[in-house]
Amino acid sequence: MTSQPPSPIRITLRTAGWTVQANVTAPSRPAPIEAWMPLLQGLASRAAQAAEDAAEAEGRVVSCAKGCGACCRQVVAISLVEARALAQLVTQLPEPRQSVIRARFADGLSRIAENGVLARDFGGDETAPDAPLAEGANQRFGAAWFGLGVACPFLEDESCSIHESRPLVCREYLVTSPAAVCSRLYREPVDSLDMPVRISHALAHATEKIAGVSVAMVPLMMALQSAPEIDAALAKPRDMIEMLEVILGEIGDWRIDRVEPG
Repeated sequence: MTSQPPSPIRITLRTAGWTVQANVTAPSRPAPIEAWMPLLQGLASRAAQAAEDAAEAEGRVVSCAKGCGACCRQVVAISLVEARALAQLVTQLPEPRQSVIRARFADGLSRIAENGVLARDFGGDETAPDAPLAEGANQRFGAAWFGLGVACPFLEDESCSIHESRPLVCREYLVTSPAAVCSRLYREPVDSLDMPVRISHALAHATEKIAGVSVAMVPLMMALQSAPEIDAALAKPRDMIEMLEVILGEIGDWRIDRVEPG
């Protein structure tokens, strides 16, 4: 029995302020959710470019550049699918680099645990005195995490060492305020761009529906801390088109057309 060849398809995706078309090839065999990561990364990058173009039309210039890694010390929340993909990326690294990256993950989590950030209750209405812009529980948690200065395990020379594979939320975070302001996050306002669509959130919500998991996102620093039952749910091969329909449905109005050869 021979398998069917991959299917060329055209995706048309519309949101309130954004329209995009993309031609992709959908594998005919079932696959895990992360098989769609290259497409989603491309969509996130195109959404970011659309936001940057809109900002430049208003005279606002993005200040993010290679060598500015202040944002790489934030709580970077990624979907479970991306956490699994990053864990696989680390597993495929050659030695001794793999051990170096794993040690960075372990050291970062150890510092965060030692300072009690994961165990603290950030509820209540008071604003943290050292982070006056952290007004909600999530922001106070983020400010406490950021205050430790724990860098992303993939940060090297203040630049991303996995730039092509960086998480969706990293592609969606761009600022027009001076780069130095990012190092004073939660103490000084940062002017970040509004994305026409958040692919990172869409993937997280779609993962809940596709894999039946209850946790949408986890800190990147915990990407190597997978639970067997969750990993099994994410790894299950599923129909590629059916998965894509769920993911696109979390983004906006969509249409999938078969592309005839020739």
